[in-house]
Amino acid sequence: MLELARYAEELGLFGVFLNDHFEGLNGDRKEPYLEAWTAITGIGSETKRIRVGHITLFNSMRNPAVLAKMITTLDVITGGRYETIIGAGWNEPEYLGYDLMEKGAGMPEAGERVTRLKEAVQILRGMFDNEVFSFEGRCWTLKNAVNVPGTVQKPMRLSVGARQQRMISIAAKYADGMNGSGNMTAIKGYLKILEPELEKNGRKMRDFYLHGFTTITPTKSKAETDALLKKIAKDKPISEVANDVFVGTPDVLVEKLRACNDLGMKMMIVIPRSSKLSEIKETCAVLRDEVFRQL
Repeated sequence: MLELARYAEELGLFGVFLNDHFEGLNGDRKEPYLEAWTAITGIGSETKRIRVGHITLFNSMRNPAVLAKMITTLDVITGGRYETIIGAGWNEPEYLGYDLMEKGAGMPEAGERVTRLKEAVQILRGMFDNEVFSFEGRCWTLKNAVNVPGTVQKPMRLSVGARQQRMISIAAKYADGMNGSGNMTAIKGYLKILEPELEKNGRKMRDFYLHGFTTITPTKSKAETDALLKKIAKDKPISEVANDVFVGTPDVLVEKLRACNDLGMKMMIVIPRSSKLSEIKETCAVLRDEVFRQL
């Protein structure tokens, strides 16, 4: 993990992001996982320039006021390199396994999780912007919470991970940016919601930090692209999948990412298709040399 982060820094890439989970998300969930906050603190301490963050912070794992202090501390440790992205939390086995809501309450309904996220975003914003902050909500009440020293970054950028109406509305009203996962179809879908929500709040897309989260796979030839697309497509028309996913030779990927930029996307967090360190490194180098430098 640290080796890859250092390599990404050597390449001059923008940032390194960990998902915020305690355990694997598939099968028996025994895939090796380090706790994401401790791990990113270590990575931040052992790097010098690259930004660090989570994709995305799992709101139910931490009291938001304590989280604000944790983020501030890591921003100080890294000299202003922490990128804050927070989501509502969705993985039921972690709610049950770690009793995140306490007393065996399990995972709250989606509406409740979004309400808690809305309050958390307001608390984070308030504590980033003020030395002393109070808040009264349905889920949390703060009385003169102190956050000194403050963040190195001023203002401290805050994004919400969102794809659905209510979450996008929260991002447009309270946050500086939004992370939307998925490929081209998903991106175009949530933009139809985001743009009017920003307008409703007197904001412009050009001033909003929109960023994505998806798998990007560079290939060496059209034949390799076609074989991979066939595998991904399964029962779907290959042409439909080809237009949607970020798979292709560098020139194809440059064209797609330019289209994302034209839509207002300012950054893309890449999910590696391979789990092998050597292959991930190779992908990072190809993306840097043959794709990102052409944008």
